[in-house]
Amino acid sequence: MYRIPMPRTDRPVNPDWVRIGEVIRPHGRRGVLWVLLDERSRLHTGWTHFYVRDPSGNMQIYHVRRARPYKAGALVEVEEIGSLEEALQLQGRVMYIERSARVPLDVDEFYNEDLIGCRVVEPDLGEIGTVVDVYDLGYVQVLAVRSWTRQPVLIPFQRVFVQSVDIPERVIHVTLPSGWMELFT
Repeated sequence: MYRIPMPRTDRPVNPDWVRIGEVIRPHGRRGVLWVLLDERSRLHTGWTHFYVRDPSGNMQIYHVRRARPYKAGALVEVEEIGSLEEALQLQGRVMYIERSARVPLDVDEFYNEDLIGCRVVEPDLGEIGTVVDVYDLGYVQVLAVRSWTRQPVLIPFQRVFVQSVDIPERVIHVTLPSGWMELFT
């Protein structure tokens, strides 16, 4: 049976910061970072900086010189890094920004981090579980829900499944096809 990986729970120390991605590895010898962004739209906005937690637990700021798409992520050049050795120290680190610096949203759009922790409720089944991650597959986002059976359940974040989202109440109302839950048991 295929197991769906459950996400890591790396949360910032300060609640005013939100995760925006992770440094995969250096790219080249000049200190360019290959990063996987949670918000791909970040590349199309005025992205000026990000924070990374150093080994002692303090947050270090890095100023973005240039960012461009690369494979499933982006190549990011920062002012503070100019060598492969300096870039290697950020490999595997999570990137954060202030909540106020998030990409502006349209109506009926939601930040992934705001969906995490929401209860998922279905009219016939009742409460299914809690959103533990949101996977961005490029063509669709998928909610990873830890169900009451402790098994992960995947639900596409599309109108055909998701009826309403209430961020202040922390609840997502969904309608699932008959037999959907049996796919994940």
